Amino acid sequence: MGEEAVYKPFLCVLRLGLWERAQEQVEDFFPISDLHWEKLYQLAMKHTVEGILFDGLQKLPAAYLPAKSLLLRWTVRVDAIERRNLWMNKVIATQSHFFKEHKVSAMLLKGQGLARCYPNPNRRICGDIDWYVAEKKDYDSLYTILQERNLHPEKQAGFSFSSIWKNCDTEMHQRLFDLHNPFVGAYLKRLEKEQQAHALALQLGETAVELPSVLLSFVQVNAHILKHLLSYGIGIRQLCDSARICQYYADQVDGERLKQIYERLGIRKWIDRLHLVLVKYMGLDAKYLPFPLANGVESDWMMNEILQAGNFGFHDERVDLAKEEALNQRVDSFKRWRHNFARYVPYAPYETIFFPLLQFYSRLFK
Repeated sequence: MGEEAVYKPFLCVLRLGLWERAQEQVEDFFPISDLHWEKLYQLAMKHTVEGILFDGLQKLPAAYLPAKSLLLRWTVRVDAIERRNLWMNKVIATQSHFFKEHKVSAMLLKGQGLARCYPNPNRRICGDIDWYVAEKKDYDSLYTILQERNLHPEKQAGFSFSSIWKNCDTEMHQRLFDLHNPFVGAYLKRLEKEQQAHALALQLGETAVELPSVLLSFVQVNAHILKHLLSYGIGIRQLCDSARICQYYADQVDGERLKQIYERLGIRKWIDRLHLVLVKYMGLDAKYLPFPLANGVESDWMMNEILQAGNFGFHDERVDLAKEEALNQRVDSFKRWRHNFARYVPYAPYETIFFPLLQFYSRLFK
């Protein structure tokens, strides 16, 4: 019995947790057996959305709920997620003060900045902390400072470096967007400069942390999804992020402008398919999309691929996962890229072509 049998009830509970007033005919999917509930729980963990589904459980009729033993395990796990998020907020505030003390300008990406778009922010799992450091002098200075403090910054592919900071994985990025087409670099810089005056802020206690503007947030979040689809895969959590910002910022984003930006970046056709996934599977009301759904679009193939690959492809059972764990590195990289190239080149040709080239280049010169 594979995970496919629980995809529909899984997505039903996800939608219940993702939206304040999800319209679900739960009797179409439930009741399910204890074995299916266990598989559903495992699938939620593979996609790092167990906190969101836990919210969904609260809206299920009691007769459809899983066994008490599973509910107890689920409750303990969600409690740990909430505690980690509260701890991470403190780490982010501490890092923000550190940057200001050293006159380094940094902007928080993804993570806790997106969590506020959710009905229950502390139920969203946050992996690591990502900062964007726009000025190269600040980026280089920060790298040197962390070296001097024995925090062992390690350069990564994609023009970034990582460090274990306050016991938390932290990444510093020189690029705001995970876009690889060299012909749009100057355009993105102009867009970034134009949007500086519209930057958002995340309030963590008495600390205000800078976030990208609403317009840039849409581009940044969705470009990040595309990047991982072109490599090893992406989890449902990132689709939830995209869906939630559509609703949360619906009255603050210029949809026509955003559509023009996607066109200029050469990813509009892929965005149309992403939007269909958000509506059809994530349960986003189409009225919250920044611009109307395109006609004649099909995206079931993309959703099936996302469900199978799991969070960043770490749970893709089509891959020799035991070998990956033993080697502590990815396997079948070329084969996976080749398959993804064929899938996505019709919808985002420049990104599909230049993504592996830039990854290789940045690894070579990191």
